This record gives sequence, structure tokens and C-alpha cells, in this order.
Amino acid sequence: MAEFQELIKNFDRIRDYMRQFFVYGYKSRSDYGEKSSRTYDNERRRIESWLSGYTQSAYAQKEKHVYISVDSKTIPQNPLYAAWKSKSFTDNDILLHFFLLDLLWENQEGMSAKTLCDCISMDYGVVFDSQTVRLKLKEYEELGVLSSHKDGKSLLYCLLPSPAKILETSDNAFHPSPPPSSSEIAASPWEQLLTAVTYFQEAAPFGFIGSTILDQENQSNEWFQFKHHFIVHTLEDGVLADVLTAIRQQKRISFENRSTRSGSLSLQQGVPLKIFVSTQTGRRYVCLYLEERRRFTNFRLDSMAGVKLLEPYGTYERKQELLARNLSRCWGVSFGGVSRIEEIYIKLHIDEKKEAHILQRLYREGRGGEILPVRENEYLYSGLVFDTNEMLSWVKTFTGRIIDIQGSNSFAINKLTRDFEKMYEMYCL
Repeated sequence: MAEFQELIKNFDRIRDYMRQFFVYGYKSRSDYGEKSSRTYDNERRRIESWLSGYTQSAYAQKEKHVYISVDSKTIPQNPLYAAWKSKSFTDNDILLHFFLLDLLWENQEGMSAKTLCDCISMDYGVVFDSQTVRLKLKEYEELGVLSSHKDGKSLLYCLLPSPAKILETSDNAFHPSPPPSSSEIAASPWEQLLTAVTYFQEAAPFGFIGSTILDQENQSNEWFQFKHHFIVHTLEDGVLADVLTAIRQQKRISFENRSTRSGSLSLQQGVPLKIFVSTQTGRRYVCLYLEERRRFTNFRLDSMAGVKLLEPYGTYERKQELLARNLSRCWGVSFGGVSRIEEIYIKLHIDEKKEAHILQRLYREGRGGEILPVRENEYLYSGLVFDTNEMLSWVKTFTGRIIDIQGSNSFAINKLTRDFEKMYEMYCL
């Protein structure tokens, strides 16, 4: 039987379990039927180990329910970052990592791959293939750990100084004046940068990078709290990185998409153009142009996996221009069904003197819809949208002021009317 390992090789394997424990904590072991019981137990043990202060359990119908309980507005740092910091390594990876850094620290002028190979063999008694060492040095150079320069015919590798050292050196170079008195001492450029990192580790995508920097500097967040803090977003950052790379390189992508309704998997392919974020739910979407269907559509980022970059798309900028023209009719994430464009007309009573702010809201939030004064204190809002259903929540914010509402999507209009009737029965009869 394989020994349990806390570290992981494949992030996608743990990603879904962490989301399920955070969002749907009421599920029990038997609800995870796609994998074996041993797989569930191993993933649960990993999560409980990483998030020991945030995991809880309860029993219902003789079954144990494990869930992640976090008050996101009070935590100093996203605890889900722990999963990103738990990647496994082979024994040789770990040995080679420390051998290289140790030797390059002692030889600041730099060493070639061949010299490093020989030194590792002589000093540590471990033999590595020269190609393995070269690939590791190249990888570390791409990651910004090392730099390389030519010395005759040899390519020498050196340790890069820490960001703090670089900033300290540059600051002294540009500010040669005498140091300020103790009462005038301000934060150094590196301290200022760390403050920015402390904020953006929670406010921007890929926050686990900032969290890793703070770990290395033994720093923590003591300044910032966030009201709308969607910590579960970090679980999709790997997918987001691949999608953004494709957008930057104007390439097609293929990916696996899991239906949120049926749970079935399907292989999708399209041209990624933009990332949308819902202000209501916080969900993130990828807008793609589907060539076969010749239309735009959105996929939930948390339903995507296995993103692969394909060949560049020839008319990418043209599709971005077309998307920009369509966004004025996109209320949420839908680009329309069979009929595509839907009409909606709303007549509202707004007291122009007492409720000027309501009228301003209508102009500000109406997304290009036409607003016409009908008579005193009456206005007609008309618009063209892809999906009337998506704007119903906004329409309901004008409850009590709606005189009449009509539209081409009779199903959505009838749904709204029924909601108003039920509300009247509950509160007015």
C-alpha cells in the first residue's frame, strides 16, 4: 500500500475537493462517488493538515461532513494558498536545489554547468547527469533565481541578489545625500514594496505569489481587511494563468468543461477574448468566440480544467472589436439564445424633486438604454439586451415605482409579474 503523502504533484486533483469543502461543506464521504474512498480520505487528510485551523466536521444521518469554515473579512491571509505551497518534489530535485544554491553562494563570480557537475560529484559524492544540471540551471534562470553571462566560451551562472538588496543599492545610488535623522526616517523602498505586496496578495489574482514573498521575508498582513473577499478564486488561478497567456498570445484554447447542472464533462475549443467577474456572485468567466457556432459565449472559470494552448487565431483583433460592440447588450454573462436580441420597456414613476437620485441611478446603471420623460414624474426606459432574465434583479430594485413592464421575452416578464403578485399577497393582503 502506497504511503500517504501530504505534498501533491497535480494541483487539479485537490482543487475540486477544496472547493467542495469550502462551498458545499454539507457533503459526506458517500457523496464523492466518482473516486474511491481511499482517494477521498487522502485528499481530506491533506486539506485538514494544511488548514487545521479552518476545517471543521459535523455528523448528520450517521455520516461525517467535513467543511472549511472561514470568515473571509477577518483573516489576514487567504488560507487556501497552502495548497499552492504543497507541491511535491523528487529526492533528486531537492538535493540538486540545495547543491546548486550552496555552490553558487560560495562562488559569487559564477560557475558553468560542467564545473557545477564536477563540484557536486567531488564535494557531495552525488553524480548528476550534466544535461539534468543544465536544464535545472536554465529553469532557475527563467524563474529569476539565477542569471547567466558569457566568459569566453563558457556560460557562467550566478545567484541574483534579493529584491531587497537591489532596491537598497539603487536607492543609495540615486539618493547620495546624508541619511535623515531618527525622527525623519521613513520606510525603505523595500518596506514600501512589501506593504504593496501585503495588499495585493489578497486584492489581485495570483495572490499566492505575494504570499510566498511575504513568507520568505517573515512578514504578515497587519494592515488590511477586505469586505468582499472571494478566497476560493485562488483555486482557479492556474487555469486563469493559462487563459491569460492565450489572450496575450492571441491563441485558441481547448479545455475540459464540467457542467454545473449535470456534472458531465465535455471537451470545448474556442478563442479566449476577455475575463468577466460578476459583481453579484464574484464568479469569474472566460468569454470565448466559438468558431463552429459563430458566436460568443462565457464559461465559468471554476468549471474549466486542462487548458491547452493551440495555434494563433488569425483575426483575433477583429473578434475583440466585435465583442466590444456586443457588450452594450450583455447585462450579465449571456450572449443570447435562439432569438438573440430581446426588447424590454419599463414605465416608472419617479418623483423628480424628492427622488432625483433614483433618476440618476436609471441613467447611470441603464447600460445604454433609452430614457424618455412621458409626463411629469413618469419615465419610460427601453433597451435591447441578450437575456432579459439577467436584468430582473436590477429591475426589482425599482419595486414600488414600476407602473408597467413589457418585453419580447414573455417568460421573463411573466416571471417578474408573478413575483410581484406573490409579494403583494404576502405583505399587502
